[in-house]
Amino acid sequence: MKITRHAAERFLQRVMGKNSFTKKDMYRAYKFLEAETRDIVIHGYKVFFPLPSFGRYSVLVIDDEVVTVMPKRWTKHV
Repeated sequence: MKITRHAAERFLQRVMGKNSFTKKDMYRAYKFLEAETRDIVIHGYKVFFPLPSFGRYSVLVIDDEVVTVMPKRWTKHV
């Protein structure tokens, strides 16, 4: 599954609570999200599912690409 830059940024901001981050932080976030979603198979165009290690957060996948990470309570409104 592909991970977008936006998803890595949102992971660092929303899950890790960082407002500023380095390229190394972005790379680590990207690799973490890639590892977390490696074994997940998505059926459908647009799907929300819980981020495995952080159950309070959901991942939005559109067309086999992780687009963003958001708190679970927000997914009810999207």
